[in-house]
Amino acid sequence: MKASEKLQFIKELIHERAQISPAGILKLQLKDQPSFPVGEQVLVLKKLEQGDLIKDLNVIGSAVSFWVISTFGNYLQENKADDDLVTLEIGTNRLSIHKHTGTVRLNTIEAVLNPKSQELETILKLATAKNHQISYADILGEAVSKTTKRNLTFVIRNLKESLGILPAKKAKNKDIIKNIKGVGYKLAS
Repeated sequence: MKASEKLQFIKELIHERAQISPAGILKLQLKDQPSFPVGEQVLVLKKLEQGDLIKDLNVIGSAVSFWVISTFGNYLQENKADDDLVTLEIGTNRLSIHKHTGTVRLNTIEAVLNPKSQELETILKLATAKNHQISYADILGEAVSKTTKRNLTFVIRNLKESLGILPAKKAKNKDIIKNIKGVGYKLAS
């Protein structure tokens, strides 16, 4: 896990808990993550305290308490003014796509797709289409056939794997890319 991902992980954890109980001291029991041990989580919290985003950090083993100065709502929001960034809410899910870098983020899972890939082209079409729904012809153009539809299912599967939707047993996100039988695909919660 990169340093920026660790920082984002802690910010989202604080934001999630502060939304539930925004007043007073926030208490958390830190847990070891595969690539983000408790010791490093405490270092991130200390960095947030130095940045005046939290105060009065108290660490006892893996338990921490602190005052939340900000619920990090401003820090979690993507810059919607950026023309290269497409951001949308799908039920309780947040999807953001950077058109030129190929960075796609669904909630806390981020993937970098090839900017010229069918996966990025497909998710961009879904995100920008009316009602977030596209037909096979919208995606495939004139070349709609059994073979091209089958190939499209592989593109969708790759996209779902990148966004932590598949494999289903290890899913980190709910499936937001729904197949409309005989028509195409839709983004839905």
